[in-house]
Amino acid sequence: MERFLIVYRGAPAGEGEVAVHHPEQWAAWFDRLGAAVIDRGSLTQASVEVPSRLIGPKLSGSSLSGYSIVEAADFDEIVRLAQACPIFDERGSVEIARLADQPA
Repeated sequence: MERFLIVYRGAPAGEGEVAVHHPEQWAAWFDRLGAAVIDRGSLTQASVEVPSRLIGPKLSGSSLSGYSIVEAADFDEIVRLAQACPIFDERGSVEIARLADQPA
């Protein structure tokens, strides 16, 4: 089995808009994933970007919404699992990355 990072990206919110989040749908999805979930991660509320060491942080324009770490056999399986993610019902998307093996 391989470990994958799922990054949740929310729909871009307009001025004063608040993202709609359905915690019960997320809980049900994680329950369906079962033992494949290594780290449920967390949803984010705000972020800053540091474009270089010489420039201080600025408010990020990113739609980063959170992350999880999930185990799957390969990209095909993790994509299949992610397709049921509630972020799609919240007008968002996911980005999936295979995590490198950690040295012992």
